[in-house]
Amino acid sequence: MSTSPPTDLVPLRPDGDPLAQLLPTYLDGCRSKLTADTYRRDIIHWLTWCQTSTINPLTAWPADVKRWQRHLSEHGGRNGTGEAGTSRARRLGAVSGFYNWLIEHQVVERNPAALTRGSRPVRAPRQAAALSDEHAGILLRQADLDTPRAAAIVWLLLHSGIRVGEMLAANVADIGMDRGYTVLHVHGKGGKGRTVSLPGEVTTRLDAYQASRTDHAAGTVVLRGQAGVTPVRPLIATEKGNRLDRKAIRHLLRRLGKAAKLPPTVVEQLHPHVTRATYVTASLADGVPIYDVARDVGHASTDTTRGYDRSRYDPNRSAAFRLAARFGRHVATEGDPQ
Repeated sequence: MSTSPPTDLVPLRPDGDPLAQLLPTYLDGCRSKLTADTYRRDIIHWLTWCQTSTINPLTAWPADVKRWQRHLSEHGGRNGTGEAGTSRARRLGAVSGFYNWLIEHQVVERNPAALTRGSRPVRAPRQAAALSDEHAGILLRQADLDTPRAAAIVWLLLHSGIRVGEMLAANVADIGMDRGYTVLHVHGKGGKGRTVSLPGEVTTRLDAYQASRTDHAAGTVVLRGQAGVTPVRPLIATEKGNRLDRKAIRHLLRRLGKAAKLPPTVVEQLHPHVTRATYVTASLADGVPIYDVARDVGHASTDTTRGYDRSRYDPNRSAAFRLAARFGRHVATEGDPQ
């Protein structure tokens, strides 16, 4: 390791990775825990790759970052077959933001992840599948037959389009009223908050779930006239009152899909992102303005919303069916005169 520039943060220890030591301080500035967790994974991936490649992250060059990106495209991903451009772009953005912060605090002199436009990975449109109206209805009915918690989860996800992380981070206290309507205050990416409207069908199931919960937060004993502390209770929780994780939601959706006897290909695609894509696709197909849909799901750009929209791939909208009927009127059948 070469001598690093002076910094106003914490002393750099020569016996460890200085950037890894500074990472917790950087992440403390993130307004959202979900964002911090994602940044942590992506930045640690870069630092680990630097270590295995004998590259000093303090003095890395853009060429080193390009090598890392090439490694991700060829060997990244769950199966080691390569990461998509969207995932690599997300990692690059996280690392670039970290280096900008380091420059601000005089830890490094340059940002090796600030690649030119032509060198950055392309963010391909999201390919998340969307459920048909029929399959969505079947899944909702099956959730009602399961447990109050399952019903609350599935109805909330499909009728709001919120991210699964936003649902898992929500608390009971985040439920409120706005002009006579029940709303949920969620905290999205980057700590950006927004208000999500909840239809009566959803609030009914949320209320039923809350009434069925067996976990009870311990009350705080206070003197008369003094303010008490309201315990934080997750909106969706385990039997003991702890927060669920993403794997639990994915397992739930697939279990419900199998129980409802949905086609195996549909069950295989059942994960929390499908509910979000279904909300966007169904809303746009129903004529809801894309700006309203983007606001609902917390997209800063309608281009992102279009990436979720699978309605334009609906086979029913293909001209092939109209042409089949059109040509069919002129196809000679058996017994017809030639």
